[in-house]
Amino acid sequence: MTRHGVMLLIDRDNVSLDVIEQAIPWVRKHFGGPHVCRAYCTPESAVKHQLAFRRLGIRPMVNLAAGKNSTDIALAVDAIDLAIADRPEVVVIASSDSDFAPLVTRLREKGCRVVGVGQRGKTGEETQLMYDDFEVLVHQKRGGDGAGPSSATTADPSP
Repeated sequence: MTRHGVMLLIDRDNVSLDVIEQAIPWVRKHFGGPHVCRAYCTPESAVKHQLAFRRLGIRPMVNLAAGKNSTDIALAVDAIDLAIADRPEVVVIASSDSDFAPLVTRLREKGCRVVGVGQRGKTGEETQLMYDDFEVLVHQKRGGDGAGPSSATTADPSP
């Protein structure tokens, strides 16, 4: 089995649509774009953002289970399954949540480089340090569903 590609896994419960819209071109610029692009979310979020998901090429992964961290668990289980099946070179996790530390460690054990993308003001330094690289994006306040483009990133952690 050969290694290929980049996976972008988005914790939609934890990052704004605006940050997601910035993350996708950032991934394209630094890694050539994701071969898997999924957003883990509630049914309400999937419906609310369905047009943006289609426009951005994001596959919504709807989590029907309710409860704290149920979406995080769905993302983590899927990430391990995809890492075993697809053997990606890079896994990008878009979340400002520190709960993914065990997932980051396990993906590294599978030979993946793990990059985080998070929202400024929501991502602690200890969270950023657990990744191989971490990009902090600035949420731009706007009306509507946040369908317009924006660009505000920090450093350039090119591979």
